[in-house]
Amino acid sequence: MTVGTFFLLLVLGATALVLIGLGRSFKLRSERGNFEQDYARSYFSRPGAIALSPEQARIKLRDRNQTKIYPFADVRAWEKHWHNTKREGTLTVSVRDLDQPVWTIKFGNEAEMNRWYELLDQAINDN
Repeated sequence: MTVGTFFLLLVLGATALVLIGLGRSFKLRSERGNFEQDYARSYFSRPGAIALSPEQARIKLRDRNQTKIYPFADVRAWEKHWHNTKREGTLTVSVRDLDQPVWTIKFGNEAEMNRWYELLDQAINDN
């Protein structure tokens, strides 16, 4: 293998990786836009998402493979947990649903997790 062939393969491999990354980025951006539509507040990450619409009294929850919308009346409980060793937190929402009664949204920032806990608390308790 010559040096020229090596550099050609290196450039082609790097280009392929960049294109794969861009494709994933566009797909994630599209999913985020679709998820946030018609909701006043939303948090979106790859493993899960949450959106609130206080005007319509609805909550939208997303797990890796499914998305569901619930009225605030179907939300039974919510709690937060911050794991110092992993530097990540979870917001767990329990709903009235036989298929998936518990939803977990992961957060990488404790302040953001606390903010969403308070948003959820105010939205549901004020309705």
